[in-house]
Amino acid sequence: MFLGSSHAFCTFNPAIFYKENGIKGYVFASNEQPLWLSYHYLIEVLKTQKPEVIVLETFYISENNEYKKDGVNKLSLDDLPLTLNKIKAQNVAFEDNLEGVNPFYNYHNRWKEFNITDFKSKENGLLKGFTPLYKTTPKVIENFNVTKADLPVKSRLYLDKIIELANDNNIPLVLTYAPYNINASRNQHIKTVEEIALSQGIPFINYTDTTLLKTIKFDAQVDMEGGHTNVYGAQKVSEHLSNYLDNEFNFNPIKKSKDYEVLTSRFYAADSLKKIDDFDDYLNYLSNMDVYVAVTAMDAINKSTSIAFEKLGSQISFKDKFRVSYTGLFNNYRGYVEEKIDTMAIINKMQPNDKRNFYIRMESASFNTGNYSKIYINNVDQLINKSKRGFNIVVYDAVTNQILDTASFDTFETGNWSRY
Repeated sequence: MFLGSSHAFCTFNPAIFYKENGIKGYVFASNEQPLWLSYHYLIEVLKTQKPEVIVLETFYISENNEYKKDGVNKLSLDDLPLTLNKIKAQNVAFEDNLEGVNPFYNYHNRWKEFNITDFKSKENGLLKGFTPLYKTTPKVIENFNVTKADLPVKSRLYLDKIIELANDNNIPLVLTYAPYNINASRNQHIKTVEEIALSQGIPFINYTDTTLLKTIKFDAQVDMEGGHTNVYGAQKVSEHLSNYLDNEFNFNPIKKSKDYEVLTSRFYAADSLKKIDDFDDYLNYLSNMDVYVAVTAMDAINKSTSIAFEKLGSQISFKDKFRVSYTGLFNNYRGYVEEKIDTMAIINKMQPNDKRNFYIRMESASFNTGNYSKIYINNVDQLINKSKRGFNIVVYDAVTNQILDTASFDTFETGNWSRY
């Protein structure tokens, strides 16, 4: 069981742990999760499970604020069942703990916009709590020659509580620190965590240590997105930690599961998709994937264009149709096709008959009827500041609830179309 903040759910990929050593795991984490909420998450876990190992990511050990922002607390607590443990968690999380009781007040400004998808859980079970990031933001990770510093009082208190709770339940605890371009003060806190772990016989694996990063061939120039590991960095860290856990602990034999193998293949299929620039090659690749391809047209389409999306099951020809509005939703793997074409602007709302609950709204307007292109997945416009003349495409994986790619192709031009 992995606990911690976004640095946990972006770094530890259960699919890799399974692939490497047959270790099954789940990342039970939330954005900016402080240690006092990690503690209550662990209490919730132990009500129904007894993990063979607990891995705690300690990035927020440096949290100086005794109370996080309400929005952060709600992201951490709203999905927990209403139990005494949740109430206690709210008491330590909110300065005014009554604000945490009713989640609806936080959304009062959009009550009129609610639809059925807002009340259905957007389950992401196949990911096992992992969040893959595909972009690259070059970073520099360096170590500082510093001495230790006292941890913030509340963080230290709850680190001790987590250690005690793990000991009381005879569950091994492993402390980690995810890759990050830390500053000197965070490095001081890392030194303190290292000393605490050593004094209590707890393993501590510091993935900001440049020597360790070199060993696992982690390159912060390509293996990070923003302040988190991307999917490629997560693979390197997960492979290393999986091998470490397998060597140090005796895990019970498990039954094989195809879920993890399918998941791993999806991550790298998405990476390949982003690197394809040619329109025909792009559609060829999509035609074999179990994904939903949402398409809207903007401005104009070349008059010589025939059935542009035939490879995905389309039957609409654009021949001699220059300034038209168009929306299409395809999943060739499942034989799903829904299209509209019109000389007027189009608004198309749909909820495919799929066990994985999601909602799509597409808007298309040609040059003469407004000249815009929008694609909403679960009420989020995926084309903000991205729509361009021609076909705008969003590729959505309903299995993992991830946007795999957005792309635009200038269909105004003749010849082979290339991604902008």
